[in-house]
Amino acid sequence: SNSVDCIFAPSRMHVWLNQTTITYIVFPVKAKATIHLSSIFENHENASDMISKKQIDITGLTATETLLNSKYKLQLLASSHYFDRDDDRGGDEEGYYYGPNALFKSVNEVHRFLYERASHILQIEADNIVDRFLPNDEDIRFEEDDILEVNFHSLLFATQGLDLAIPSRSSYVDVGKHKRCNSDNGVRLKRCDPKLDPRALGDDIKMECPRRHGTISVRFLGPEDDPDKLDPEAKDDAKLLQRLDGLTDLEKDNGIILDVDKRPLKESDHAELWMGGSSPEESEAVCVRLGKESLKPPRVSCTTRIVPQQRFVGISKPDESRPNLIVILIDPLSRQQMQRSLPNTHALLNMLGFTEFEQYTAVGNNSGPNQAALYSGMPITGRDGIRTSSSHKAGRKWIWDRLNDEGYVTMKAEDGCIANSNMVQSIQPETHHGGQMHEMFCFDYDRPNCLGSQLAAEHLIQYTRQFIATYNRKDGEQSIYHRPWAAFLSFIDSHEDTLTLASYVDDLLVDFIQDVPIQNTLFLFTSDHGLHYGSTFQSTAAKIERANPLLHIRLPSFGKGDIFRAQSKLFVTPFDVHETILDVVLGSRLSESIGEDPHGISLMSSLPPNRLKCNTTLSIPSDFCHLFELKTDSCEFMTDAPSIFSYYSDIPRQNRPTWPDKCPTRRDHKFRAFQDDQSHCLCATNEREWFPCANITREEFREGVNFSVENFSMRSCRNHDLDRSLEFDIHVKENELVSANSSTRSKATAKEMSDVYGDTEVRSSFQAQPNIIFLEIDSVSLSFSERHFPRTWGLLNQHKILTPNGGRTETKCPTGWCAATFNKTSVVGQNSIVNQLAALSGCMDQPWDSEDMIHYSRDGKDTYCPKSGPFNYDEYNFDGDDDVSHFHWIFAVARKLGYVTFFGEEFCYEDSPYVVQGQSVFDLDVDLSLEKIFCHLARIELMFEGLLNSERLFGVEYDTKNIPDACFDGKSRGDIGLELISQMWDAYSARPKFAFLNALAAHDYSLDAAHMPLGAEKYDKAVAGFLTKIMDSNEEKETFIFLRSDHGLQGGPFPIEYSTQIEHMHPWTAIITPSEHHTIDLAAFSSNQHRLITGFDIYHTLRYLMSPRIANNDERKDFGVLFNEGIPPWSFNIFRDSISTTRNCIDAKIPIDFCPCTSERIDLNPNFYVGHSEKKLTHPELEYDLNSTKFRAKRSFGVSKSTVHERPSIHYKDTSSTLDCKSNLSIEAYIDKTVLDLIGEISMSYKTLGKNKQINLHPLQSVLLTHIVQQEAFTKKSKNFRVCQTGFDSGEASALFLLASMNVQVVVFDSFSEPIQSASFLAIQQVFGMDRLMRVVGDSCKTLLKFEKRCDFLHRSISSGCQSDSINLIKMSAAGTTLTSAATESLSNNDTYFGPNSQWGTLFKLNCISHMKCFHEGYKDNLTSNELSSNSSHYFCIALNTGVCSEVNWSTRWPGIWKRREFCPDWRIPYNPTLTFSPEFEDRNNSTK
Repeated sequence: SNSVDCIFAPSRMHVWLNQTTITYIVFPVKAKATIHLSSIFENHENASDMISKKQIDITGLTATETLLNSKYKLQLLASSHYFDRDDDRGGDEEGYYYGPNALFKSVNEVHRFLYERASHILQIEADNIVDRFLPNDEDIRFEEDDILEVNFHSLLFATQGLDLAIPSRSSYVDVGKHKRCNSDNGVRLKRCDPKLDPRALGDDIKMECPRRHGTISVRFLGPEDDPDKLDPEAKDDAKLLQRLDGLTDLEKDNGIILDVDKRPLKESDHAELWMGGSSPEESEAVCVRLGKESLKPPRVSCTTRIVPQQRFVGISKPDESRPNLIVILIDPLSRQQMQRSLPNTHALLNMLGFTEFEQYTAVGNNSGPNQAALYSGMPITGRDGIRTSSSHKAGRKWIWDRLNDEGYVTMKAEDGCIANSNMVQSIQPETHHGGQMHEMFCFDYDRPNCLGSQLAAEHLIQYTRQFIATYNRKDGEQSIYHRPWAAFLSFIDSHEDTLTLASYVDDLLVDFIQDVPIQNTLFLFTSDHGLHYGSTFQSTAAKIERANPLLHIRLPSFGKGDIFRAQSKLFVTPFDVHETILDVVLGSRLSESIGEDPHGISLMSSLPPNRLKCNTTLSIPSDFCHLFELKTDSCEFMTDAPSIFSYYSDIPRQNRPTWPDKCPTRRDHKFRAFQDDQSHCLCATNEREWFPCANITREEFREGVNFSVENFSMRSCRNHDLDRSLEFDIHVKENELVSANSSTRSKATAKEMSDVYGDTEVRSSFQAQPNIIFLEIDSVSLSFSERHFPRTWGLLNQHKILTPNGGRTETKCPTGWCAATFNKTSVVGQNSIVNQLAALSGCMDQPWDSEDMIHYSRDGKDTYCPKSGPFNYDEYNFDGDDDVSHFHWIFAVARKLGYVTFFGEEFCYEDSPYVVQGQSVFDLDVDLSLEKIFCHLARIELMFEGLLNSERLFGVEYDTKNIPDACFDGKSRGDIGLELISQMWDAYSARPKFAFLNALAAHDYSLDAAHMPLGAEKYDKAVAGFLTKIMDSNEEKETFIFLRSDHGLQGGPFPIEYSTQIEHMHPWTAIITPSEHHTIDLAAFSSNQHRLITGFDIYHTLRYLMSPRIANNDERKDFGVLFNEGIPPWSFNIFRDSISTTRNCIDAKIPIDFCPCTSERIDLNPNFYVGHSEKKLTHPELEYDLNSTKFRAKRSFGVSKSTVHERPSIHYKDTSSTLDCKSNLSIEAYIDKTVLDLIGEISMSYKTLGKNKQINLHPLQSVLLTHIVQQEAFTKKSKNFRVCQTGFDSGEASALFLLASMNVQVVVFDSFSEPIQSASFLAIQQVFGMDRLMRVVGDSCKTLLKFEKRCDFLHRSISSGCQSDSINLIKMSAAGTTLTSAATESLSNNDTYFGPNSQWGTLFKLNCISHMKCFHEGYKDNLTSNELSSNSSHYFCIALNTGVCSEVNWSTRWPGIWKRREFCPDWRIPYNPTLTFSPEFEDRNNSTK
């Protein structure tokens, strides 16, 4: 049998999975419901019993069971019928809902889905039959075969991974939770326009793991549960003892505690238990499931632990000096995508001193070859593993096998359930821990990648924490389990093509990375490759990203950081990383074990020159290197990505929601007014505002209308929301004045042309210009039009241009009309204004560097237009005094050429910021418009609601839940403009006409993807009918129709979808022309359908079409200098110019972030809004959480934002005391020890790698400088006392100054070139606040001289890289300011104090400083030590600024309060420096004074 259940029989599936990796499977399921018609009528009085005798046959359940047992996830891909969310959930938020991508977790769930759907359809059909037959004939007889049959079909999508059936971010986030969607802003139909941040969304829209799982919890019984160790008198212990006494047999037998709804487990709960080991004692993971057979989704809880390896007990330990190893691998993620999806992690790694390898390159297309290179150092060719691969010989091992041999304890785990893949089959890791995690992650799954109430990534991180805590060597602790460890973590959250889930682990990683003991650990944060499939992979940029994974490495504290960082700009491969791991961790190379040259080179060695280029680096496939150089001559558009809207548009229209075909109409137009209140009736026309008009009928009102100037009239007696009273008529008649003015302008044009062609020729051969309808449907992409405008597409296909094909030798249009659809139209900006400006004026809202543009400015609006034609632009005043719109603005051009003009927007655009004429320098002067209609409607709406003076007219919406279309007396909003244009064509038949209408039918910001396009689908019928009417009535075929959109959807919640972002760049454009019109070159017109065009080309074509022609002119003379000014020189006439196939975005003046040409883009990956690609992403700011002593993200996605705790309370010591030389000196006597310990913990956490550049102040100097700062700050009372410090070190000196007195403020001048310094700075700043600790980043040699604020105390740290800091500090401070510098081993042999060419020596020689006192101390390198040691000596000095060399104009009020003190006599040393200077130094410093 070929049935789906036979094809997916378990025996067949087992064979397939053993032979190959099947990534995706799509299969059909079906439910057929039948019932005899007599049964329906027997029970028709009770709806619930009407179909009780139905029979339902279901197909696909065996296939479902087989795939679920094979660990595939099943999702809904397509359905034959639409069902509303309320039909599924029944008010239960976490009940079953079967929309697109719905997840099926059991056979029963699929059965329920099919059964209920078929029953629902059968019920509807039964109701229809009863309604049709019962009223007509109560005595109905049926034959035996009178059977009602209905069928419900669906396609299910099966995958082992995280990919969705229809890639859609809306399945992984909930935009409806965004604050813009929850605020009460007058929106009636649950609409919102979130305008999301391009990189980090915040937690407004994150999807949480299902809350139902949080009602159960399971954990292992541990030592803390030993009753003998619990105190019955303690409340918590007593409660636990009671719980332990009530353990069920299931809990006792398996060593667990399971709580359900905050109560102990009951036998009736029917818990399904899974344990990871062969026995409870060996189990490191346990999961429980409740309610598997319930009508509600089941509840799941899992937990982990580490069972220490007993085999290590009694075995000699490996070399204690060997570092630990941790490898975090994100599968897959490109370096560029990391900055989009893991921005906070990226910022943290940089802050913690990790080295990023920018040219790290993959060596294969997918995980197999890349992970084999990383973990074995050798290529792999087989699916069955390294030991059977032909490329691996004896002695070659996986890295964890080597580490096992060397005495390491190892762990490898992945946060997903992939049971059948090349990687799982080939790697087969044999590590001490982690093997049980795979089965745990296969136990259950919910979105977004959840196992129970936690993300899978949280479980993996917690397990790794447990592993590290068990085996990590801790200072001062001894344990039989402590030994070097190696952990290999793989996160597959990014292995889905919406590129959304990776963001969920960002904050988890930020937190976890800071928990890893990195001082003695080699830490690798990497990926195997970038995303290698999906919609994004069509672009060159995505293919490049596939080859450019991320690699960040931090060496143990003893690593050779300088050598290591030198390699970061070179091409590096996973083979090199493997060699580096062996080198650093084991002190060996791969070549030593396999006896031949390896494929990689350790990064601890200098890489050869061939690593400067990709194509000379061995092991990198040439295809990858070719991508970096790939340039194409043609513009290739991205194929549109799968869209969530396609799920609904694929359902037959009769099986899904639609809007009513017609708006309700007032039945009695003779009605005078509501009887209870006739005084509220108001009337209006385009010439008259609302005025009282009670007690007259519609006909009586119309009798008073002047039809020649009043083209519409309306009357309302109450709020028109439900169309209960509004009476609205359109009546466009010829206005003779409009026609006369049109004729006058046309004659003036002919007169001007006579100067070019001669009077006789113009008078005898001037041809009438064609009519033009420019119908713009806002926010419709080409794909959206194909989904939702079938009638209009049918009309276009009916009149499409036939090109040479299959024996046809000529291009022709047999119907008399030529319809061209353009499949390579591009936007030139994000919104309507920019794109309309291009199409209606040929101008831009900002200059284009390579073009000669004229800048118009008026009322704060700037417009940039091309200089073209012979006109001398320099003669005009472009600040608004002269009217130059007729050079550019299409409406002004049309009027000048004698056109009768119409402009329509389907809302009141008065004061609106969303219309082109309001956001450019051009005024709108047309003969007819829609503005008055919609402004009247907006005013009457607000008037009856009492909001007329408080709400903006352009924001008024007219639809309601009952009537979703905006209806006005039988006319929908979309009908009004079309009807007015149609009447205009009849009224002004003798004059050329230009009409522009911007329709809003698709401009819907609804949260519901099923209902959002319904307005567009209804408008499709109106557009098709309108176009047909125009074409049928235009016998002379002198009307050209431009059917266009300005852009794809760019508002509302759905721009988070990648499909929307791609479609946004590709708006719908079609043109219908008379086939025989003399303006058309049919061959060029036809070929341009497949060329890159923009609104600029539309504008050029309109200008050409409007311009008068000279009849019988074979040479087709130019149309004259009057008519080509302002036409963009980069644009083309679509009707006659053959646009090149090599035209690109630069040629067409398309900004790169909206360029649809894949070869020109370096970023075409998903963002969270349109137009956010191609933006340079900077590191986000992190903030320090003093409670956890960790950095947290300020903005995060996927995990709640961190809570930064209040700053610690600082106790400031009494500043009036003097130094007590007799007591043991301790810094604790002067500052708050608690906070000092916190600072010490922070600074120790952020020491740099390699050379220890972070020098602490020594104990004596710490005490002395703290005391001096306290005394001087005290004299300033409440005013800020500013310490200017060059060089930050690790921040201890800054912290001491800040702890000395509450009014001390520290400004640090440093390049902060060591990323770790920023970490320490931000952490300490969190303690004291941004107002007390500030920094000036840059070369302090330069930045200090630009600092314009007062410095009250001066300190130069030893880490300062500037050799003139002390001199500059004196220059920028006043007389009497104290100068200090860090201690050194000698005063006479360094560049700080008094060595050759030294800074203090220069200052002393030039009399810039005085009252110099120098000190000596023996020390321990410990801030809190009160012991002095004689075995090591350091020296430091303090001095006062004399003011001789000062360059500031202020003075110090407390000059050197310490200069009269001798301090403790044992500290002081007499010192008279002997200064030596080179001649060059003397010359350079002669001007210092």
